[in-house]
Amino acid sequence: MNYTIIRLGGKQFNIKQGDVITVERQQLPLDIKVLAHCEDDNLQIGTPYLQGINIESEIVSEENVKTTVARYKSKSRYRKVKGHKQPFNQIKFTKITSSKGAK
Repeated sequence: MNYTIIRLGGKQFNIKQGDVITVERQQLPLDIKVLAHCEDDNLQIGTPYLQGINIESEIVSEENVKTTVARYKSKSRYRKVKGHKQPFNQIKFTKITSSKGAK
């Protein structure tokens, strides 16, 4: 079982090769920090980060998701609607490799 735990955009993600995740919009180049890496039941845990793990990724799409918040109070004619568009990126991890002497 091969997987990698990374930190990206202040959040942690458990990824495998070929996974697509959705995160808040990130600046290029991506600041990916590897926290742990498991390859063939050999688990490496960083203190706090691992060096020597190479992750190739690409941005698949950029989108804005509209969120609407409505407030309503009965019998007082109070209605308020607010909207917010949060920019998101979808990131695909194409290749995860580790060098032999990764510590």
